[in-house]
Amino acid sequence: MLRDADRFVARSRPRSAWRFGGARLAVARGAPKIACMSEVSVVRGSTIIFRVFDVAEELDLRRVESDLLASGGSSRLRMARSTRHALVVRDAPITLALGEVPVRIGERTVVAELAARVWSYGVVSMQFHLPTAPGTPWSALVQQAALIETDHDVDTVAIARVNELAQSLRSAATLPHAPTGMEDYVVHFVEALDGVVGVGDLAARADIPALILGEPDITLSRDVAASILEGALSYSSTDLAVIDWNSALVVDPGGGRDVVDMIEFAVTHLMEFRHFDTLLDERLGSLYDDIERRRRVTAFGRGDYDRLSREASALYLEFSEHVERIENSLKFVGDFFLATVFRRATARFQLREWEESVMRKVNALARLSELLAAEVNVRRSHLLEMIIIGLILFEIVQTTVMAMR
Repeated sequence: MLRDADRFVARSRPRSAWRFGGARLAVARGAPKIACMSEVSVVRGSTIIFRVFDVAEELDLRRVESDLLASGGSSRLRMARSTRHALVVRDAPITLALGEVPVRIGERTVVAELAARVWSYGVVSMQFHLPTAPGTPWSALVQQAALIETDHDVDTVAIARVNELAQSLRSAATLPHAPTGMEDYVVHFVEALDGVVGVGDLAARADIPALILGEPDITLSRDVAASILEGALSYSSTDLAVIDWNSALVVDPGGGRDVVDMIEFAVTHLMEFRHFDTLLDERLGSLYDDIERRRRVTAFGRGDYDRLSREASALYLEFSEHVERIENSLKFVGDFFLATVFRRATARFQLREWEESVMRKVNALARLSELLAAEVNVRRSHLLEMIIIGLILFEIVQTTVMAMR
């Protein structure tokens, strides 16, 4: 609790305000703690924990659908096709309901609804839906966010269940492999609040940056708080989305999940580009090692360089196709708010930097392929020149021998 003098100082300090869409967020400059934070409570909402994995190069969603329909009678797997408004989704992902699972959050065990969303570009997103008890104070929500950041029980459950799911998806997968990566994200989804007049009043009465960063015990600086609130968006005066690199707050009284879907889309893109970046490092390193070994063998090793050139060309085409598939997986037609949400999420995730890193390495493959092809042509030219010289010498020797007779 703040002393009366502290309350007066907090009220009398100048205020900064940010307007995003229809929401106006205001916080006290330099306030040690938000005085009315304990008054805010969540009436209805949930916490959605994402664990995203790469399981294959590509997944045939029609095959996934047919396999699941053929196994009817299973109450553990319930299929629902994702919907998008004013969007063009190249191949809409499939959501599988996997039932309830117990997960440990700090010292308590909670029952979460587990779902898996399967994406055509080889990604599986595991979703843990933790219901928020009516009347949960904001401070308790912040404390839970901190525990989610530090407790690894969700990771253990997610890895076990995605390994199980990956086995059942192998028949629909192109080049399946063990789940890799594990990108994590948390969305605090709120449908109703008590203790605030509206979302425009929320930042003044509840510590949104502390929730986003999972920091219940320290006072965040004004600069850190401002940088987080700069990521806030609103479509109307009743909704709010604050998106940061590790988690987001989404307030939607109607319970719509479109904003959450856009954030998840961005997380899966991040997963894929980070996965591609790692694969490209491995493939390029292997190619460089092979080239170095071949250079030490012999000047006539044309066949090896020819093989390496073909391998580099194949890798270039493969990863170019992967990048194009990711970029074409989502197109916006009319809903510019959702497009803004997606762009804001990708900016927070620094997705553009990851994509540029991948494209630099893909272009390096193209240059490497050209250099190897040029090396092959040079060696062929050298070989042809030596053959011609040999034939000329043979003719000279033959003519000389015949003249001596």
